[in-house]
Amino acid sequence: MVFAVGATVVRRGLYPDGRVAYAQCGRVVSDDARGLLTWVAAGSTTMLRAALDGTPTRSWPRYTAMGVPTVLTPATWEPYGTLMLTRPGVRHSVWWSFDRDGHFVGWYVNLEEDAGRWAGGTDHVDHALDLLIAPDRTTWRWKDEDEFADLTGHPGFWDDAGASAVRAEGKRMAARAAEGAFPFDGTWRDFRPDPQWEPSTLPATWDLPSAP
Repeated sequence: MVFAVGATVVRRGLYPDGRVAYAQCGRVVSDDARGLLTWVAAGSTTMLRAALDGTPTRSWPRYTAMGVPTVLTPATWEPYGTLMLTRPGVRHSVWWSFDRDGHFVGWYVNLEEDAGRWAGGTDHVDHALDLLIAPDRTTWRWKDEDEFADLTGHPGFWDDAGASAVRAEGKRMAARAAEGAFPFDGTWRDFRPDPQWEPSTLPATWDLPSAP
């Protein structure tokens, strides 16, 4: 399926057991051979897990949050406007972050397992570890290393070999950035969204099952 430019699509992160852990929504900028490119404006609606008493579980160990009753609750995408490139069959997505004045502030490489498209967007299993790459392309650092290490070897997540593969993918992307290879070649650094696009809100079908 191909998503129409301007349509609202939902990007869902899944727990390893298939439940939706979080959801983001954004406008389709393009959907072509380069991948699905979406714009998530600051202020757009997201869905995050919370305990039944309303306590957010974002800071909890993921296996702890998975082991107690939780519900998805609305939140707001902040502080950056974010352009997200999602490609099939790869173990990452690449995000361009822009401040409130529209200045490009760097890339965020989300390491993840592609779980495919569904009628309203895309699904992914997040690998916890991410990269932050500065506009100069050579300065970068890992993000959430403690969480990644904590999940490694835990039932339902990745073992040591899987963790090594995730790190190798991150290092590969850092090398591409240093080389100035796509998508770190300057493409979309000057992106400006359609001025008529307001922050996105979730469509009614945001939680449809991925299977037809």
